[in-house]
Amino acid sequence: MLVRLIAGLALALTLAGGAAAKPLVVILADPAGTVAPDLMTPYAILAESGAVEVKVISSDARPVRLMPGMAWVAPQTTLAALARRPDVVIVPAMMDEKDPARAVWLRAQLAAGARIMSICNGARVLAAAGLLDGRQATVHWHSRKPMAKRYPQVTWRRDLRWVEDGPITTTAGISAAEPASLNLLRELAGEEVMRTTAQRLGLATPDPRHRGSDYHLTGKGIGLVVANTVALWGHEDVAVPLKAGFDERTFGDALDAWSRTYRSTAWATGPSSATSRHGLVVYRARALPSRLDRIATPAGPEATFAQIDRAYGERTARFVALQFEHPYGAVSAW
Repeated sequence: MLVRLIAGLALALTLAGGAAAKPLVVILADPAGTVAPDLMTPYAILAESGAVEVKVISSDARPVRLMPGMAWVAPQTTLAALARRPDVVIVPAMMDEKDPARAVWLRAQLAAGARIMSICNGARVLAAAGLLDGRQATVHWHSRKPMAKRYPQVTWRRDLRWVEDGPITTTAGISAAEPASLNLLRELAGEEVMRTTAQRLGLATPDPRHRGSDYHLTGKGIGLVVANTVALWGHEDVAVPLKAGFDERTFGDALDAWSRTYRSTAWATGPSSATSRHGLVVYRARALPSRLDRIATPAGPEATFAQIDRAYGERTARFVALQFEHPYGAVSAW
């Protein structure tokens, strides 16, 4: 009987140790605003795998605006309440890029052995914290030139969707969050976990190759922004439905993309709040527009660009994709 009891306790301790051994990935969120897909995409992919523990973390418990749309996400914990040191810190693009306290925290995590990964213009946060000095990195195409001038000690790449330099990973524009998150999952949990997770989500095997030179602002793009902005009579408010169990990744893509058309703003609609497939609580605005002009169907980037194409035309859809740094929006295809 005593032998069985000891064996049972050993098994329980082994299982508990296995659960605790899951890598902890935290995704930073800025209370002033965080870009929706930069946060939602890595969260959805990593949480779907079941192989890592992933948490959205902020400096305090206030709901975080999911820019550029109109929705807010509740952080799952705070920096002060974090129970253990993270193995990976993911840094999305944020409204406040130069928070001194956050910079100190990031440097401390790096010094303690954590991997740091930025998504899109999250690299601006890392550069401001001094984490990219002397390293190779990438960033959203529109930020590349000004960042090269501001941080000449960084070697800025445009030929890769993500760049690894020691414990730091940086990614190109918004759409690079998908392959980079899958690659991170492969490093944390292995090839098989990465492939089965990608298959469940309908995502391609991650490929780091990239033609960054295909993405730049043209006269056509500037003209489109002006035309869509001044056409005030054509501005629309677009509903992105919230419901229990919603998919984080496609919700974030729709909320973001429809708010980048310069013709529309996307609003989370439905109940005052809803819990996502993997446990994120998202809130809609307390007061919605009196009239919502159309309903967006949350989908992956390409399907969302196709919806925008049908609504506002191919040029607007490609301009949104250009902002995502997605091949659908490559300038050579205009």
